[in-house]
Amino acid sequence: MTDTPLQTTEWQSRLLATHVRLRQQAPLVHCLTNQVTVNFVANVLLAAGASPAMTDHPDEVEGLAAAADALLINLGTPSADSIAAMRRASQAASRSETPWVLDPVGAAALPLRRALSLTLMAHRPTVIRGNASEVMALAETGTDGRGVDTQHDSREALAAARRLLAQTDGVAISGRTDRLLGRSAATADAVTVGIHGGSAWQPRVTGTGCALGALISAYLAVADTPLDAMICAHVHAAAAAERAELTAHGPGSFAVAWLDALDRVDLSGFLADRLTLE
Repeated sequence: MTDTPLQTTEWQSRLLATHVRLRQQAPLVHCLTNQVTVNFVANVLLAAGASPAMTDHPDEVEGLAAAADALLINLGTPSADSIAAMRRASQAASRSETPWVLDPVGAAALPLRRALSLTLMAHRPTVIRGNASEVMALAETGTDGRGVDTQHDSREALAAARRLLAQTDGVAISGRTDRLLGRSAATADAVTVGIHGGSAWQPRVTGTGCALGALISAYLAVADTPLDAMICAHVHAAAAAERAELTAHGPGSFAVAWLDALDRVDLSGFLADRLTLE
């Protein structure tokens, strides 16, 4: 395989510079997210260096989505009001060209969420982030999930993710190995990047997946490309998780240690060791 921009020192330097810009610019991220995890997601954004806004009233979201640097829409706990807010916020983001992330939680198992996700996708999310079953469901491959859990490995969703690139600029598939699909800054060709690492404690703490969607949103505000944003967010989360695991004694102490590590982690070594071009 010939060298690509994703294997060069220049590319790694660009990603590290993106990480620095996040803290320098402290982008405002408007989050319409899971009510179970809203406090945790806000704290993750603050720890990483961004500024969260958690407003979800339907009459307020349009102005905030347009004014924010990025938007997260997470379908974790939909209600009539939150669904209305999501629709209005996605429309406002589309009009104002605010980058935004769609996290279609439960879309593989629950028809309401799948239908809502497809409606929101008409406003072209910048990134779709989900597990393999959710990504496959949005690409209409007929797969089923079990609640918010996945029945598939992230590799199984690659074909579906490639189809979704017609409706978004990037797809992040979570799994034992996270797989990110986007376009190279240099060539605009579709690229798949595998992210290895993290901690087995992450799935034991509610909100870590929701927080990853918020981190992608924050990085979208400062990155050169959606692919760079997805990589930086995943590397930031995974590197912090590995650092937190060193001192954690269980899920509760891991959650606190992860927040601390998000504030202090160094990404330079992780970039070289945990990324693969697939």
